[in-house]
Amino acid sequence: MDDLGARINLKLIEELRQYGEFNVQNCFSCGHCTAVCNLVQPGESFPRRVIRYAQLGLRDQLAATKAVWSCYYCGDCTLSCPRQATPGQLMEAARRYFIVHWDITTLSRRFYTSPRFMWVSTTVMAVILGFLFLATGGDVVSKRLALFEFMSYDFLHYLGIAVIALVALLMMINAGNMAFHVMRVLPKTPATGPILWIRDALLACKDILDDMTIQSRFSKCRGNESEASLPWYLSRRVIHLCIMWGFLGLLGATTFDFIFKEPGSYVPLYYPGRLLGTVAGIPVLYGTSVSLWLRKNHRGGASFERTMLSDWFFLWLLWVTTITGYITEVAVYLPRGSILGYGIFLIHVILAIELILILPFTKFSHVIYRPVALYLHALHLRRRARGYEARVPLAVGRPSDIPSSA
Repeated sequence: MDDLGARINLKLIEELRQYGEFNVQNCFSCGHCTAVCNLVQPGESFPRRVIRYAQLGLRDQLAATKAVWSCYYCGDCTLSCPRQATPGQLMEAARRYFIVHWDITTLSRRFYTSPRFMWVSTTVMAVILGFLFLATGGDVVSKRLALFEFMSYDFLHYLGIAVIALVALLMMINAGNMAFHVMRVLPKTPATGPILWIRDALLACKDILDDMTIQSRFSKCRGNESEASLPWYLSRRVIHLCIMWGFLGLLGATTFDFIFKEPGSYVPLYYPGRLLGTVAGIPVLYGTSVSLWLRKNHRGGASFERTMLSDWFFLWLLWVTTITGYITEVAVYLPRGSILGYGIFLIHVILAIELILILPFTKFSHVIYRPVALYLHALHLRRRARGYEARVPLAVGRPSDIPSSA
């Protein structure tokens, strides 16, 4: 990435330190971290460039650096650094910092820096939701588990739409805020017609499709001995894929039921929406359980050895939401309803709504920021390559000659 001018923030290191522990003051820019990183591509120079931007207080340049979002935090750079400058921890802190930085509500800052705010806000939110659900429903049928007599379907339906719309709008604004500032810092690309813009935009989607779907680059991260000693089914890549695809499956099952299923109607276990939700919950439960176990035992790589409370909170919230969903599903097929079944269903719905509500303010938001960041860089690289091809004949130019944005 070309530096075309910068605004210096002399307090950047102190601001970043609120979101993680690192020691980049020891770095003397030897480049060893870049040499050992398996994700570095031709033309890139991270993690060294990330460290340099942080040291110099170049927040805008740091924000527009691809490495902040493409790093999987295996810890190789930190383990091999001759000065113990902890570049991996810096990039982890930078991701949290920019989640806060792009958030127009400033609630992310409170979730990351104030455990009291996180616990109080989510508890108050749960109490309010529970009161509203019971006030609009509350009928308990003992002959069967009549969920939507206990809870008003209309209220849940419109509340869910409102919550999803609010969160989607907020994430669009935050992601747009991010895109505006990143593209402002990246070098200008040649002007072209709309057809070429659309072509480059579609090809940029193709460029990141593999990374977003199967995350093959994740497997290149060796990690430390603690991670290398674990079997493949306990690897960070498998855990991440399980949580990601399982969550998308649960989202698909919920959408299918919303469109095709009559509210409160009985359906067999093999009904498409019910079957998809049942199957999709398994990888989510597995991924969150293994992740919590590895974090508790400080195994499985640098990202599991140091964990912030916000990371624990998100994983536990997702785990409890999934397990209460399974218990509710079992209770639906029992011959009689019970207070316990209704109570667990209430907990499940409250936690599911809270999980959506906190999406823009916690680590969960990386599901939006990371694809957007990688897409912007893929698009920018293609636009720069087009300008390069215009200056150098294709027969002469080589792919390795094309400038790359770090």
